[in-house]
Amino acid sequence: MKKVPYPTNKREWSPSLVPGPVVLISTYDSNRVPNIAPKSWLQMVSFDPPILMFSGTRENTTERNILRTRCFGVNFVNTALASGVFESIQWFGRERIQKVGLTLTAASEIEAPLVSESRANLECRLHSTCEVGSGFVIFGEICAASIWDEILAAEDEKRYELLDQVFFLEDGVFARMGKVLKARK
Repeated sequence: MKKVPYPTNKREWSPSLVPGPVVLISTYDSNRVPNIAPKSWLQMVSFDPPILMFSGTRENTTERNILRTRCFGVNFVNTALASGVFESIQWFGRERIQKVGLTLTAASEIEAPLVSESRANLECRLHSTCEVGSGFVIFGEICAASIWDEILAAEDEKRYELLDQVFFLEDGVFARMGKVLKARK
């Protein structure tokens, strides 16, 4: 086999070279109206303090809400939620939440809702923002995390299967984590 040139534009990638975990970012607006937005450009950037980042655009409702309220929830999407989440981009606000069939619950440390159907959630306080090209990057310090107890009770290899995390590959294509491999020590 030989390597051949490949586009640099992610929209043209098939297969995608940079899959991203699919999450729902949850916020309240200034009137405490809940909002959820599917995102897949999410990454940890610091262990101490624990900080993650995701990107979108400054004009999006989610990003505007975070700038106002200074916090957000990260709700991990599993295969049972995936189809509804991908369809959800056609709706907004409460309608999106209702059409996907999500239940929101209060967070323990922040003023943002969490998605009950997610098997794991993170609560974040806004750390900083940065504009990069056409993107708007939000950095959030993780101040609380929760996960289904059934996942933690399982053997190491089974935990990822139970978490059932979904990854965005390209428009209309997603995957769940496959076989878990362990590195030799």
